[in-house]
Amino acid sequence: MKIKFPIVLYPFLLVLVLFLFDKIFFLPIIVENTYSWKKIERKFYELKEDLFEVMLDVSKKDPSKQIGLILGSSRSGEFDSEMVEEFFPNTNSFNFAAPFGPPSFQAYWLERVLKTKLPIRYVLIEVDPLLFSKSSIDYSLNGSYDNLYVLNHIDFFRNKTVDPWSTKTTGFSVDEAEVYFLKKLFALYKYPLDPSAIKANNKEIEIGFFPGLSSGITGKEHKRGYIDKIKLVNRVKFGALPNEIKFANMDLFLERDAEAMYNQYLRGSSLSPTQIFFFNKMLHLLEGTGIPVIVYFPAVSEPLRRKMQTDGLLERFNLEIRNQVSLVSKVPNSKFYVIDPNVDPNWKCKDFVDSLHLSGACFPNLLPILFPKYLR
Repeated sequence: MKIKFPIVLYPFLLVLVLFLFDKIFFLPIIVENTYSWKKIERKFYELKEDLFEVMLDVSKKDPSKQIGLILGSSRSGEFDSEMVEEFFPNTNSFNFAAPFGPPSFQAYWLERVLKTKLPIRYVLIEVDPLLFSKSSIDYSLNGSYDNLYVLNHIDFFRNKTVDPWSTKTTGFSVDEAEVYFLKKLFALYKYPLDPSAIKANNKEIEIGFFPGLSSGITGKEHKRGYIDKIKLVNRVKFGALPNEIKFANMDLFLERDAEAMYNQYLRGSSLSPTQIFFFNKMLHLLEGTGIPVIVYFPAVSEPLRRKMQTDGLLERFNLEIRNQVSLVSKVPNSKFYVIDPNVDPNWKCKDFVDSLHLSGACFPNLLPILFPKYLR
């Protein structure tokens, strides 16, 4: 017996078929072959869930140790637990930093960690204009929050204002939430098909400094190995990826890189009210808890610092951050500390790999500035 569908249902059936077909592109084997092997940033975000499970497991096995929480971008991703334990003894530091990890992503993990009721020794929060820019949220909208968190923080009635610091908001804008859920629902929106990526993923990659010389592994195999490395680092270094690059790049390169970073993220663009809201949310979550909170302005190259000073951007940003921290510091049993190595006379090692990232050789100089004795 043949089943007859009313003709008006055909468009709905077609949409359903296309929706189900789209889900094929969420399969790991499909993503591995169709999504560029060079795009690794999303995995740093996704694998924080793995790090969270490691944190729970480690804390359960050794409840005598407190935990430290590091939140920020790749510039904070280099602080590993062994390195920091010199300053905070008997503490396991878990690094939830991610590439361009904005305050919204930081607040998400801070809230989840606080709900575990684990004993927290300190919290490090990285802040600068780049992380508060409107583009900083792009990576984290790929599925780095859970659905309920986004739903609970949608601001349906945000009024547009000239000054982002005075904008009244309650979380993500409607546009940001829309992008998040579209990427949750539609694979081809999250992983657009790119024929060149498919070819590159299955082609043997070249050895860095030797063009034409094959490494013997394909792009997707290289990415697979790097993902395994991140998982291993979650267990050995508790999420940190120490910077093994020890050299300083040329001044001309740093100037050009600083120009590119400024043009991409800050030129002609005001800061994001969303990120300002979530930064303040973190402050309020930590006020009155007695937990030492380090609000950290990351060290950046002089060319980038000069670019961020354009039109008073950096000066206003630093002032607003300090004002917000000052307000919550008045709450009894609050311990907030603002630390800026960029203006600290003890910061001597200023070698940079690019305009954002300090050479690995300079971290022994940076750490005592970041974790001064009065915090211990």
